Amino acid sequence: MDNERALIERLHDGDVHALESLIKTHHAFLIALATPLVGPDSADDVAQETWLKAVAAVAMFEGRSTFRTWLARIAINEAHSINRRKGREISLDWWGSDHRSSLVPWLDEDGSWVSHPKQWHHEGPEELLTGVELHACIHKQLYRLPGAQRSVVIMRDFGGLEYKEIANALGLTEVNVRVLLHRGRQRMQVMLSHFQEEGRC
Repeated sequence: MDNERALIERLHDGDVHALESLIKTHHAFLIALATPLVGPDSADDVAQETWLKAVAAVAMFEGRSTFRTWLARIAINEAHSINRRKGREISLDWWGSDHRSSLVPWLDEDGSWVSHPKQWHHEGPEELLTGVELHACIHKQLYRLPGAQRSVVIMRDFGGLEYKEIANALGLTEVNVRVLLHRGRQRMQVMLSHFQEEGRC
């Protein structure tokens, strides 16, 4: 985090190498974030515009959130802007496509968990995979999630967005966002448990 803060300060001073480092770290995330919002054909446009606006406004980044979360908010705004220009709305065809578990009863009227989901991160000395192997397999399994679950997991767990922000971005209720997040985390939990037991993806 300290290293990234230093990169942001260098970016503020116009250091091109700092920008290259930040792009290398966050560009794939921006593509993943934008794809469900604008489709694969326009996701790269969103990412590029996000970088242009981030560079122009880097002096306004105050560090109240992570840099990735700040980028995500810019990207979501840009995605909506592109959709408005193209006169289209985000497709919600994927919502409700996974009926294998009904989790709505686990939530109260405010969208809070009645019974919290299990922690889905597994870290410890018994870890069977190297960091690189684990990262590669998480990425692979993430893209096996149904579209709605993938979008919410990326926005929440990788982007750090609040439930309300995710709901607004996807045109869903906060309850729906929590349900999708729980389903996605459950699937990732199964994958990580399999890794620890079998030592392979």
